Amino acid sequence: MILAHVPTWRRSRLDHSTSSPSESESEVLTMARRFSWDSLFLIAMSSTCATAMGGLATGIFGFDLIGVSALLVASALGSFLIFMMTNRTCTRFGDALIDEIERIIEDDARITEIDSARFHDLQDQIHAMHARRREDTASRQFAIARSEEILDVLRMLEGPVVVFDRLGAVRLTNTASDTLFGCEESPTGTGIVQMLEHSTLRDQIIDGLSEGALHGRLFECEYDTHQDCEDSVRQFKASILSLGDVEEGPFVLSLLDLTREHRVSRMKSDFVSKASHELRTPMASIRAYLEMLVDDEITEESERTRVLRSMLQDTDRLSDLVDNMLNISKIEAGMVRPVLERTDLGEISRRVLQRLEPVASEKNISLASSPAPVDLTVEGDASMLEQVVENLASNAIKYTPEGGRVSITIDTDPLEKTVVVSITDTGLGIPSDVQERVFEKFFRVTSYERMAKGTGLGLNLCRNIVESVHQGRIGVDSRVGEGSRFWFSVPVGFAGARAA
Repeated sequence: MILAHVPTWRRSRLDHSTSSPSESESEVLTMARRFSWDSLFLIAMSSTCATAMGGLATGIFGFDLIGVSALLVASALGSFLIFMMTNRTCTRFGDALIDEIERIIEDDARITEIDSARFHDLQDQIHAMHARRREDTASRQFAIARSEEILDVLRMLEGPVVVFDRLGAVRLTNTASDTLFGCEESPTGTGIVQMLEHSTLRDQIIDGLSEGALHGRLFECEYDTHQDCEDSVRQFKASILSLGDVEEGPFVLSLLDLTREHRVSRMKSDFVSKASHELRTPMASIRAYLEMLVDDEITEESERTRVLRSMLQDTDRLSDLVDNMLNISKIEAGMVRPVLERTDLGEISRRVLQRLEPVASEKNISLASSPAPVDLTVEGDASMLEQVVENLASNAIKYTPEGGRVSITIDTDPLEKTVVVSITDTGLGIPSDVQERVFEKFFRVTSYERMAKGTGLGLNLCRNIVESVHQGRIGVDSRVGEGSRFWFSVPVGFAGARAA
C-alpha cells in the first residue's frame, strides 16, 4: 500500500539504483525482508491448523465439521494473529519507508533545481559557441574572398612575382613569372633554384637570401636575360624581401622590367649625341665661312656669292633641325594642340608638288599626282599633314637618281575608313634589315649618307604627326635597286570618304 503511492519512476529508480545503500536504506530493506518472511510463516501455520482440524472432524464424525465457515473463521483468526504479531514491524517499516521516500523526494527536488540552473548555463554556452562559429565562418569566408582578390591582383601584375619559403619551395607565381622563366606548368611546390635553373638570376637569388632577406633587409640587384633570341636582351631589377619572420619567411621575389627604361635612356643619350653632331656640323661650316669673309680671304665676287649661299643652306639646315627637334619634343610631351578641320589631302599633295617642282627639275625628275576620284577629305591639322607629305616627297627626290620619277597616289580604304597617301620613287631602295629603323630619331642609312645631307629627324617627325596626333599609320615598302614606297593613312573622321 505504501509503495503504491510512490511514483513509478521513483520505484524504478530505487529498484535500479547501482549506488551503495545508505544506513537508513539498509534498515528499510532489512525490515521489509523480516516482514515478508514472518507474514509468509504465519499464513502457512494458520492454513496448516485449519486443514488439520478439518481432517480430524471428518475422521470422527464422517463429515467435515468445520466446513467452509470454519475455514473462513480460521483464516480470519490467522489474519488477526498475523496483524497483531506484525503490527509493530509494519509500523516501523512504514514510518521508515515514508521518511526515506520524503528524503529522496526532497533531495530530487533540490537536484532538479540545481540541474535547471546548470542547464541554462549550458544553453547559454551553446548559444555563445554557435554565435562564435557563425563569426568564425563569416571571417573565414571573408578571408577566402580577400585571398582570392589578392591572387587575382597578383596574377594581373605586369611584373613577375614569385613567393617561396625558407626551404626554397615555390608557393605562388603569377603569369608574368611563368612566362619569363618558361614554366609551361605551375611551378608551385618545386624549388626556386630549379625554377631559375636556366636564368642568370639564380646566383643573385642565392646571394640575396644569404645577404639580405634572411637578415630582414631588402635585397636588390640588376641582371640581364636573353629571351626569344640571343640578341634580345632584357634588363630586370630583382628585389627579395621577407613577408614574415626573417628566418622562416615567406619570401617574395619581385622583378621590375627595366628594358624600356634603359632603352629610353640610351635613346636620350643617342639623341643628345647626334643632335650635338648635327648642330655642330653646320655651325662649324658657317663659322669657317665667316672667318674667311672677315679676313678678306675671298676676293672674287662669284666665290663670295657661293660661300654666302652655302652659309644660307647651313642656316636653313640648322633652322630645320631646331624646328624638328622642338616639334618632336612637343608631340612626345603631349604639348601640341592640333587644329582639327576638314582637310583635303588631294589639294595638299598638289601644293607640295608645285613647291618641289624646281628641286626636281634640277635632277630631271618627273613629278606626278594621281588622286582617286573620291572625296579625300579627312579631319586633321592641315599644316601638319602638309609637312608630312612634303617631308616624304622631298626625301624621295633627294634619294632618286637623275632622270627618275616620283609620284603621289591618294585613295580611300573603305574597310579601314581611312585615306591613304603613297609617295613612290624609282630611287635606290632601302635594305630590308633597316626598314623598321628608318623612322627612328637621327637614323640614316649608312650607305646613303654621302648621297644627300639630312638631319635624320624628318621621318621621325612624320611618324609622330601621323601616329600620335592623327591616330594613323605610317610605313615603307622597298626593294634595293627598285625604289621605295612610303605611305601613311589617316582616319576619315567626321567628313567620311564619298564617291565623286
